Amino acid sequence: MSNFQLDYWRLKASEKCKSYQGLDAFIFSLHGKYKRRKSSLKYFLELAKKAQHIAERNESITDKEVVSRLKNLRLHFLKFPATDKAVAEGLAMLVLGAKRALQLSPYPVQLASAASLFHGYLAEMATGEGKTLTVALAATLMGSTGRPCHVITANDYLASRDSQEMEALFRFFGLSVGSVTGHMPANEREKSYAAHITYTTPKEALADFLRDRIALSTPYDPTRRLIRNLAKRQNRHQSVVMRGLHFAIVDEADSVLIDEAVTPLIISQRVRNKDLESASIHAKKLIAPLKRGQDYQVDFKFREISIVSQINDRLFSKASILPAAWRNRERFHDLIRTALIAREFYLKDVHYAINEGKIELIDEFTGRIMEHRTWQQGLHQAVEAKENVEITPPNESIASMSFQRFFRCYPNLSGLSGTAYESKEELWQIYHLAVLKIPTHRPALRKRYPDQIFASQNDKWKAVACEAKKLHQKDRPLLIGTRSVQSSELVAKHLSKMGLQFEILNALRQEDEAQIISKAGQLGRITIATNMAGRGTDIKLGHGVRELGGLHVIATEIHESSRIDRQLIGRSGRQGDPGSARFIVSINDELTLRFLPLSLLKAVGGTLPKPLPSWIIHLFAWAQWMASSMAFKTRKRVLKHDTWLDENLSFSGKSSAV
Repeated sequence: MSNFQLDYWRLKASEKCKSYQGLDAFIFSLHGKYKRRKSSLKYFLELAKKAQHIAERNESITDKEVVSRLKNLRLHFLKFPATDKAVAEGLAMLVLGAKRALQLSPYPVQLASAASLFHGYLAEMATGEGKTLTVALAATLMGSTGRPCHVITANDYLASRDSQEMEALFRFFGLSVGSVTGHMPANEREKSYAAHITYTTPKEALADFLRDRIALSTPYDPTRRLIRNLAKRQNRHQSVVMRGLHFAIVDEADSVLIDEAVTPLIISQRVRNKDLESASIHAKKLIAPLKRGQDYQVDFKFREISIVSQINDRLFSKASILPAAWRNRERFHDLIRTALIAREFYLKDVHYAINEGKIELIDEFTGRIMEHRTWQQGLHQAVEAKENVEITPPNESIASMSFQRFFRCYPNLSGLSGTAYESKEELWQIYHLAVLKIPTHRPALRKRYPDQIFASQNDKWKAVACEAKKLHQKDRPLLIGTRSVQSSELVAKHLSKMGLQFEILNALRQEDEAQIISKAGQLGRITIATNMAGRGTDIKLGHGVRELGGLHVIATEIHESSRIDRQLIGRSGRQGDPGSARFIVSINDELTLRFLPLSLLKAVGGTLPKPLPSWIIHLFAWAQWMASSMAFKTRKRVLKHDTWLDENLSFSGKSSAV
């Protein structure tokens, strides 16, 4: 391929997912329901059976013939949709290849999932059903076409682990594989992206895409640049690392495409701003005597601060102590409001951690540290001033794009998740991804015990500790899921008082995440984990644990999305293993405090017996619905904003992404 062609295809990434409105949106929604129909699932399960029969009939063929027969299907796979016969034949060869290269025999449900990925679906596979192998099977079909296939994983560890574990399968079929992780130099990135199949994270893929656009400078549009270069007869090497966007398989797709969808990834550079540093420190001092409810009001639902007008005037009279840029009334009030927002809404060990004197953001959905992430518009500096750590220079944006917009640019997008069905409408409307719920290989044996609801946080933690002690006396392994670092440390204190030994996994102690979670199913083991809960790592039951009832999960809080709740309780009862789960929550948990009237919570907590009756769980469902609706509206607003920018900036030949 010539440099001209590379220049074109590397950045040809127009969004394929059109947004619909009104009647068009209604008709498009019906189309999504049609694609999700039961007969679609039946089709892929039948395809998997055909593939298994073909594989059984060809058990005796040589390795060379297996590879040759898959290569001969390349032209069929370049067509969309590929014929049933070609896909069944390809899957059959993959079955034989997996047995010979990995000593693994794919289950029918794994083959059905791989086929659905190849056809552009999002497959919901239960936790522990073998998503790693399923992804590798689909990636082999996609990679055999010669077009770039990106496997998007949750973190660097999984990108490296999965690419290494599945490498033997890819090599068997003559395909190359690479992984792109943080701190990798540009030459190694280019080599990994040049492979047939590349494992990476959403952050690295989007960052490299933006950096490539910056490197190629203006005009960003590949067609215009191709014409310009042809006119100038240029044929020079461009310093880009990717070879284009074509196939993408997104693992843990609900986390990437929903939870982090509107998070912008920003390519930036540090710009020293002494005035902002000084202003942040002075703002902290100015708000120190202010009292919530008296001097300002806090709206936790919409995360807004309103300052009493007299207090505003009194504070502004002291604006002379600030650098000149912040003595303007409007900028001054923005500065004060940001300082109050940092104080009220951004909490240590919940939204951020302090590591070696630096503020590090915590992902609220996974509990993991988000490296190299900062808040914008002076908020990061306000939090640093609040915590009395060194004020860092703000970032100046060079290029940015949301994950939602980036993944809409892939011509062939697919994904897997253990919990995607709740968001099936959104995934269809925004990404044109139809969700199929793949059945489990073995029946689920997990028991769901009745929820326990308490009026106070303290009563809740005591109940969690008591249940932990009872189970520990029986030697049953226990996983306690918490929402934040702060909550995990509280549980740890209560267990310590009872003399119980445990392992704790949170954003401050995530170095040995996979090792801690992999041992959570051993006899007598107690593991406390934030939402991360080792996604991507199997919890295998130790000797004798099945007879005791398997792993028990205690969820200590209901989250904004029911998907996250399902992720946690799905850690038990995997692959036909026994297991159980229970929710032990408080009416004063963050979800209800943010989305339900305070008067209602006081009435419920003060008048009803303890623990509270089970029907109270409906209040949590109401709050959860409100939270999910607000989050969905936010994502739709970002989508509309991106569309508006494209329509308006297209006249000038500029991009809203760079």
